[in-house]
Order: sequence, then C-alpha cells, then structure tokens
Amino acid sequence: MQSNANLKLSIDAYNVPDAMMAGYYDSESKYGFINYALELLVVRKYGQETWNEIKKKAEVDIEKHFLLRMIYDDQVTFDLVNVACDVLGLSQNEILEQFGAMFFKFCQESNYDKILQVLGGSLKDFLCNLDALHDHLGTIYPGMRAPSFRCVERSSDGALVLYYYSYRIGLEHIVIGIVKAVAKKLHNCQVDVVIEKTRNETGDHVEFAIHMKPTEISKLDKRKSIMSLIGTPNDLDAAAMSEDMLIGSSTFCKAFPFHIMFDRDLNIQQAGTSVARVIPHMLNQQFKFSHLFDLVRPQMEFNFDSVLSHINTVFVLKTHDGFLDVSQLKSSSEIFRANNQSVLRLKGQMLYIKESDVMLFLCSPSVGNLDDLQGRGLYLSDIPIHDATRDLILLSEQFKAEYELTQKLEVLTDELQNTYRKLEEEKRRTDQLLYSILPPSVAKELRQGGTVEAKKFDAVTILFSGIVGFQKICQDSEPMVIVKLLNDIYTAFDDNIRNDVYKVETVGDMYMIVGGLPKRSNTHAKSVALMALDMIQLTQRIKVNDQPVKITIGIHSGEIVAGVVGKKLPRYCLFGNTVNITSRTQTTGAEGKINLTEVTHKLLLQPQCQDSSFCFTQREDLVRMKGRKEPMKCYFLERHNKNKAVHLIMRNSSANRSFLFKPRESESSPQFTPPSHGTPPLTLPMECPFKTEKLLQSVVNKLI
Repeated sequence: MQSNANLKLSIDAYNVPDAMMAGYYDSESKYGFINYALELLVVRKYGQETWNEIKKKAEVDIEKHFLLRMIYDDQVTFDLVNVACDVLGLSQNEILEQFGAMFFKFCQESNYDKILQVLGGSLKDFLCNLDALHDHLGTIYPGMRAPSFRCVERSSDGALVLYYYSYRIGLEHIVIGIVKAVAKKLHNCQVDVVIEKTRNETGDHVEFAIHMKPTEISKLDKRKSIMSLIGTPNDLDAAAMSEDMLIGSSTFCKAFPFHIMFDRDLNIQQAGTSVARVIPHMLNQQFKFSHLFDLVRPQMEFNFDSVLSHINTVFVLKTHDGFLDVSQLKSSSEIFRANNQSVLRLKGQMLYIKESDVMLFLCSPSVGNLDDLQGRGLYLSDIPIHDATRDLILLSEQFKAEYELTQKLEVLTDELQNTYRKLEEEKRRTDQLLYSILPPSVAKELRQGGTVEAKKFDAVTILFSGIVGFQKICQDSEPMVIVKLLNDIYTAFDDNIRNDVYKVETVGDMYMIVGGLPKRSNTHAKSVALMALDMIQLTQRIKVNDQPVKITIGIHSGEIVAGVVGKKLPRYCLFGNTVNITSRTQTTGAEGKINLTEVTHKLLLQPQCQDSSFCFTQREDLVRMKGRKEPMKCYFLERHNKNKAVHLIMRNSSANRSFLFKPRESESSPQFTPPSHGTPPLTLPMECPFKTEKLLQSVVNKLI
C-alpha cells in the first residue's frame, strides 16, 4: 500500500472532470469533482451506508454531496481514500483503478460525452489528442496543471506505448482504469494495460503498454484492410499540387501572424507579424528558440529531432519571464503583471518544411478571455480572421459569465440547504420552547393557525411548591445567588418532569404543575404525588449559604377550566377554585413537607393510584383556609424507606380492602384498621425494631 504522502500527490492531479486525465489546482486544494466521483464509486458499487461509514471514519462533515466547483482541501480526499481501503478491504491500487473507470463514466454523465466521442477515431488518436483537450481546459480552469500524454505504436508487437508525464507520482492505476474504460465505452474494444517502466526507471514519466486482446486484434486487422482499400486523406497525391503557386515571406507573415520558423540549431528564421511585435527579442539573432520559450507540452527534451519525432502532437509553449513586451500595457492590465501572468502561451502544431529543412510552428495565442488577451498586449485584430481563436475568445466571455453564475448558483444552493437545515434546527428549538410553555397538542393547534377553546376538566391534581424562608434568603443573598438558586432548582425539576405531568408556570419561587391535562388520566393524583416526592429529594442536594434548601408543597385535586390566554405571548392558564385551594394548601402547609388535601388523599387510596412508596400522616389540627367556611382535614406525604414511616398497602382478595401502616409514638404495638372516610390511617410504633416482618405477614394472612 502506498504511503500517505504518495497518495496525496497522486490524488491531487485529478481535479476537473472535464479532462480525462484531470488537472491539478494547487498544492493544498482541489475542485470538488474528484470527491464527488469517489462518492459515486462507493455509493453505486457498495451502497450509501458504506459511504456514510467512510465519511464518519474519515471525519468528513459533509451532509450532502460535495460541491463540484468548490475547492476542498487535499486532506479530505486522501483521508477518504485511505479509509475506503480499510472499509472495503481493497488495496489503494484497486481503489484507484476502480476510481479511474468511474471517473470516465462521471465525465460522460456530466455532459462531456460528445466531446469525448469526437476526440479521436481510435484509442491511439484519442490518447494523442488528450493534450489538446487539457490545454483548452487550462484556459477554463485557471491554475490547472494537467498531465501530458504521448502515444506511439510499437512496430515489434503492434502494442500502443503510452508515455505519461505528470508533476505528481502514484497516478498509474487511475490511468489504467481510465484507458480501459475509454477503450470499452468509446471504441468497443477490450485492452490490457501493463506498466512497463515506472517513474523510478525513466526519471520523469511512466510507460504503459496497451495490448489489444486477441478477439479485438482480428477486428482491428479487418478494419485496417478496409481502410487500405478506401485510402486515407494522407494518401492524396501531392504531385497534383501546382509548383508554380508560390507565396512571399511578407505575405506569409501577414497571413499567419502567429508562426515561428526555426532551423536544426533552433535559430529563428522567420516570425509572424503579431508574435514578433509582442516578443521583440525574436528579431535579435542572438536569441535562439529555446532562449525565448519553455515547452509546456508534450513533456520531452526540446530539440529539432525530438520535435520531428512528435510531429503529430499538439505543442504548447510559453515565453520566459521578461521577454513579453508589457511596457505599453494600459493601467487596466497592470493586474496581470502584478500576478506574474505576463507570459504568452502559444498553442499549435509543428510542420516540417523539407525544402528548407526547417520547422514551422504554426500557432495561435492561448488566452481565455478579452482581459487575458489585453493583458498580453494583444488585440482581436492581431488574430487572423480564419483563426477560430477569435470566436473562442468572444464566446469565452459569455461562458465566463455563465460559469460564474453556475458557480454562484451552486454555492447559493448549498447555502440554501444549510439555511434550511438551520431553519429546521431553529424550528425544533422553537417547538421545544413552545412546548415548554404550552402543551404539545395546544401548541400544534396554535401553529396551524387554529383557536384553542377553553376546556373543562372534571378531575385533575395540582401542585404548588415554594421555598421555605425565601424572603429571608433574598434579603441575605446577592441577586445573582438568588437567580442561580432558582435556576438550579427549576432545572432539576424540569429534568425530572414525568410524561403524564405538565408544568404550568413558575413565578418567583413558586413552581406549579398539574396532572390529568391536557390528556385526561385516572392516575393524575399518583403522578403528581410521585413528582412531589422527587422534588423533595432533589432539593436536598441544593444548598444556599451552606444550608440545604427546603420546599413546601401543597397538592389538591378537583375540577378546573384550562385555556390559552393572550396572543402576543400566549399562556396556558388554569382557572377554578381548585387552583385557589391548592395554593392555600401550600401557604398554610407545614414547612418542608408535602401537604395533601383530603380529596387528594382519598384519590391516592384508590387501587389505580396506590404506590408502595407512599406514606401518609394526618395533620393533628384542621387547617383553616381563606374562602372555606369549614376547616379542612390535611395529610402529610412522605416517601417510605427503612428509617421512616412505612406505608404498606394490602388488599384483601375478596373484600378489596386497603390497610395503612404508620409508626405512632404513643403506642407500643402494631394496630391495624381498614381505612374509611374520616378515619385516620392505622399506625405502627416508631420504636418497632421490625422484626415485625413475620408479624406483619401473619396478620396479613389472617386478614385474608
């Protein structure tokens, strides 16, 4: 398996899907095409869940697809490939070859199918013309450093030898995948691609041998025999041309303003009018062709013989820094000099003039748009009318605008998706906040624009709680201490709210909950009682001024009317005498205890509301409350445990009777009586050592 560094270099070269052997953007980032093509490979062949697993392990936080025209850091790509190797159990070579095939398919699906089909009539022609396609794409994708290819036919065995030059290493198997896909999809043949020489052996390139499979060779021979019968354009009889029709040097230089003619020693013999104007050193005989130009493609040593051996290859050259005459550029073009773009690229073909034994470089300026043209000191009039470059430059302006709009549209689409996700998250938070102040059923009705009618509930249980000595705590403490205290208490209560209990509101130190609405329930008293026990236990952990907090709780059951009050800030309010009695049960209750009215106490004795953790004690005195003519009987509720009162509920299987047990200090032996209306619960002495388990069991057995 390749090293991480090598993999990074190999992936970097594949940045743009338009190019079959796509280009390099810069040393730290690339277009999103490569990542998206990799995603397609995994999703289509191994499934969406596998791709999600790869993204998760690679720690790539991309919810949707990669943006095709956005630039992503290299780290994202090679992390994905490395993790994919581990998840899929494949080597990097296998992954990269599969990726090459998928990348070609991705190019076809991206509306580049037609240009790929007409790039060459055979696999050899296709590979020979890749450089021309790459050079064109370089004008569309600034900064792209595409690899270079050269393909020749080996006479010894008829194999195609593909020479692959790249700034990056480790791309061999991606190339293999692409070549096989091109041969199969575009030229209907099967090929075997073998690496004959690696970069380590050649120093600057990789050599592939492309062999036709036996069945394909027979088809190829048949095609060649047909072509030999009908002839080819290259077989035209040159003798038919008139030798008397000559053209003067001056006329030729005007007809082809971008051409350079040089001899075997690379001395410049002739140059077109436009290229000579922008490169004045060309007229100086001291400068050779190699002094003025760098060879961009093909990748080879530049001399007369090597050019002659690659005569059918597209040549791209660029001027050395400082040789392009930019002294007369207008201020609007100074940005080009500031960006070190004051070089001229020339693209064209080499023609061998055997009569003079010279090489003619017939070319055109390689510019992307009008600004690019002006930045090199050129004008449209410098380009001959017959040269399609004029039309391409004009069309590029429209393409540039469309491309920028497409890129902005893709970015805006992604931003819209992100905004939508944020909106959904805010909606969820808003709903959560709304549900905290209104019951979910009521909140949904309001969100849909409906009106919520007030409803009467015949049986609910309400709880009020207040902090013991809250006024004194406020006097002795800083405001921030009070705020923190209330926040700690209410947060603890909110976190322990039961599903069948609804929090109505908090006002100051008052905390109000209700059971039995908005969803009606026959166990509302039990739910509120259990919540009350939890609240007492929770406050024991909270301290203020190094003292534990105590709360007083009042609980009452009865009928109420509930409804939404207000529009700008709607509140779900409860109305009725039950609310008043509950509030007074809390204010008149014993501090630090859970105070129950007789109504709630009776409900808790019913079978559906009984709980083994309940322990009741009747208050010795009757409680007078405002608004009540007669004093009320109240009870204390505590949680049963080994050190406190025991509240046991035993039901007679035939009579369905309940029995309550509670310690009473005035007695020394257990007493049992069935509960009845107006009858206090039966008690056990506090001193009972509770060897009474057997005693209690025997009593129960007798009662049954």
